[in-house]
Amino acid sequence: MAIQNPGRTQRAKTAELRKKALELRTLGLSYRQIADQLGISKTAAYRHVVKAIETLENDSREDAKVNRRLDLERLDWIIREAMKQSLKGDLQAMDRIMKAIDRRARIYGFNAPQKVAHTTPDGTEVAPPTGVVLIPEPMSREEWLKQYGRDDTDSP
Repeated sequence: MAIQNPGRTQRAKTAELRKKALELRTLGLSYRQIADQLGISKTAAYRHVVKAIETLENDSREDAKVNRRLDLERLDWIIREAMKQSLKGDLQAMDRIMKAIDRRARIYGFNAPQKVAHTTPDGTEVAPPTGVVLIPEPMSREEWLKQYGRDDTDSP
């Protein structure tokens, strides 16, 4: 006769309860309705749904990591095999290598947009320009002097 681990049994029951709570929430039931159907409090129903979603998010992140690693291994294989052909002068193999390298760069995030900071010539960051820039109509030198001030061309 096998001895059951009470902690494992409780975790399995909790996981099943969370799964049911999430299914009911997905069907559009309120937390009160979920609580009534599962025989738990409204607060517990909410917590079970939140924990179920968190578990799904964590599983998705782990799956993404595994898929990323597999993709990188496949790309390495493609590059190795294509390299054999490219060394013989096969231009299509060279093109496959370049595409695989580009794909690897995207997986690693090397092609991600770069942040550009607005700076002064000495490197101090400044706020980016905002709003509307008004460009005045062209005017003669005389009109400009009349509107903005004196003629400093003769000054040292």
